[in-house]
Amino acid sequence: MSDTPLATTQLFKAINACKWQTVGQQIQSDPSLAKIESDGLLPLHAVCNAPLRAPLKLIKMLLTAHPAAAQLKCGKEDRLPIHILLATTATPYIPYTPPSEDVVSALIELYPGAARVPDVSNQLPIHLACNITGVSEKVLTFILSTYPEGAYVRDFHGKYPLDYATTNKDIPTRKLALAALDRGTLYASISKMTSLRLSKENESKTRSMEEVYEKKLNKMESHAKEERAKLVAQLDSMTKQLKEEKESNQALCEEKEKMVIEKDQAVARAIQFERARYAKLEEQLRSDLADVQLKNMDLLEQLESTQGDLDASKETEEKYIGEIDALKQQLSETNNKLDGTKDEFYMTQEELETVQVELVAATNVIKQKSARITHLEQSLDSTKSSVLHLIQEHERAQANMEKQKEYLGIFINQQINAEKEAKTSLLKMSLLVDAIDVSQRVEGNLEKVVAEEGAMIDASTMTVKEALEEKTELAEESQ
Repeated sequence: MSDTPLATTQLFKAINACKWQTVGQQIQSDPSLAKIESDGLLPLHAVCNAPLRAPLKLIKMLLTAHPAAAQLKCGKEDRLPIHILLATTATPYIPYTPPSEDVVSALIELYPGAARVPDVSNQLPIHLACNITGVSEKVLTFILSTYPEGAYVRDFHGKYPLDYATTNKDIPTRKLALAALDRGTLYASISKMTSLRLSKENESKTRSMEEVYEKKLNKMESHAKEERAKLVAQLDSMTKQLKEEKESNQALCEEKEKMVIEKDQAVARAIQFERARYAKLEEQLRSDLADVQLKNMDLLEQLESTQGDLDASKETEEKYIGEIDALKQQLSETNNKLDGTKDEFYMTQEELETVQVELVAATNVIKQKSARITHLEQSLDSTKSSVLHLIQEHERAQANMEKQKEYLGIFINQQINAEKEAKTSLLKMSLLVDAIDVSQRVEGNLEKVVAEEGAMIDASTMTVKEALEEKTELAEESQ
């Protein structure tokens, strides 16, 4: 064996320089070096604290040389090797590397209680694992499956593992940590329910057995009282009976021991069965939760892409809002113009109604005059030619009136359609003006026709008067 202080100094120098081959050779040549501290640290703690991660082979070599090192706290932070491994950060010369899954598994498999042990800040390994970068899902799941209740432990800073996972700057690590903590809460609830159920079943079995023993003891006591009453009269027989009772009591004790052993075996089998069932359930839950986690990651990616689309749509929406405001302003101006046009249209419509009333009155006058002309035809044979001429002129005037009515009906329908088609109101108004000119010309023509008819009627009247005068003169001459 080499000189211990010198070998220890060389060992820790090699650990600080991350010369893992040299460290392995020294431990292999002298396994006792794994039990010697330097600056409050064992070699295992110092190797776990190195920024350049040590290989799994070296970690197992140190654990084999000194298995109790996995359970010892060292350093100012009062930490186990698993704490130091998870809390190691990068240096200016060596980049950060996340802890190896195999190394974490080796440390916790050798000492499963490490997941329950807090450091000086009351931080469990799960607190540190949720706070570092690049930790794998297997490491988080392994720690939580060993001690799922750790997800509900608060450190001296008042923080849960969930708080460290939420504030983790590395997004993939944050997602993995949150998913693992969700599974950890499920493990904790399942573990608690299983333990409660087993304890209740054991309590019920124990109570039933105690009742059976109490009944047997009560029977034995009553039997003993009867035997004591007979002792006075039958001392010899009682002695024999006492021996028999001792033998029966011994048999009962043996039976009781057997029953206790059977009960313990039954409880052990029940616990083993529950553990196996719990393991199967845990595997199924892990697979289901892994699928859910993948779906959640896909949903997060879809949410991020949807957020980008929403931002782009907001910019387009703002642009369209400006254009819509301009269109609204133009629409309000157009509505104002349409209101003015409607007022003008209503005024024109009123004027057309007045013209129509006048045309109806003129038509009535013409009908009266035609009646008078018909009467003159019946009474005056001599004026047939003139009356026929007047009737022909009247028919032509009436045909012209009917045409004017049709023109006016078409014009009114066009004006009604102009209200529905506001965009073509200006064109319709021009047509309206043309129609008004036509109506004025029609009115002038009617006045001319009426004047001509009046002149013809006057002429016919004069002709009738002359005929009467001639008849009168002839009558006088004949007399």
